[in-house]
Amino acid sequence: WLKPTPRACEPVCARKCGWGVMAGRAADVAGPAIGRRGAAVLAWWCEFVTLLLTAAYCGILAHDLAAGSDEKRLSSTSWFRQGFCVSWAERGFNSHALCFVGDLLGGGALLRENLRRYRQSHDPRLQVAVAVSGFTVAHGFGHLMIGVVLENDFMANVRPSQVPIAYTALYHTVASVFLSIGPFLGFCNGVPRSLCIATHLFAAFAFLEFVPTQFAFGFVQLYLNAWYCTPRVFLLGTSGPEEISKRVDNGWSMASYGFLALMPVVFAEMMACDSFVMALSGHFLYDGAIVLIAAA
Repeated sequence: WLKPTPRACEPVCARKCGWGVMAGRAADVAGPAIGRRGAAVLAWWCEFVTLLLTAAYCGILAHDLAAGSDEKRLSSTSWFRQGFCVSWAERGFNSHALCFVGDLLGGGALLRENLRRYRQSHDPRLQVAVAVSGFTVAHGFGHLMIGVVLENDFMANVRPSQVPIAYTALYHTVASVFLSIGPFLGFCNGVPRSLCIATHLFAAFAFLEFVPTQFAFGFVQLYLNAWYCTPRVFLLGTSGPEEISKRVDNGWSMASYGFLALMPVVFAEMMACDSFVMALSGHFLYDGAIVLIAAA
């Protein structure tokens, strides 16, 4: 993944890049309204609650994986069977295809603009914005593979213990690159680089070997939430001027708000797919929310 310079990890990005436009405005509003320390404390609580909700999500999934029938499961039947809330599943153009188009167009536009601004300014803080928009595009291609190329139980086709070594190397490389935004954010928030690399390589292998199809999306959500929120909750305080700056200035606080804001969408897809989410484009609600947060 991108190797950030020290300045690259100061904010999520500057006000002139993808996340930073909305983030800078939010910090301007939050500062006078509740004070900078209040905004820092609010960001900490957002991160902490995001971790709790992520743990609850994993708990519900573990319960449903152990349940013997649909009647005993808490999640929606359609979501559990496919790992996503898929709209128009019987059509050629389903919600996976819509996610691909939305991520490709939205993420691609953000990537192009962030790259243009980075080349003009050479501001290393824009590296994070480039990485996030690049992840959005890669996320879209993941949906293309899941919805068009792979079978329903797609995780069963990528197990390192069941495929030739050449395929294992290929799949591990793809998974490592796709998930690399997680340790990148961890490094930006104080996790040692060596620990980021070692943990990431192991996690990519574990993802391929052990994660069931139903947990594929949940694992990615858990992975990103853990890399971003855990070091900020346990390593970054809310009192000193430097700590407050790292929490509030130039996009960090808005990123924390955004991580928490996505969780209701995650739970709605899991728990209410058959009730109403499928009728509202299914998983595209989540992908669309990510693009909107990045572009606002």
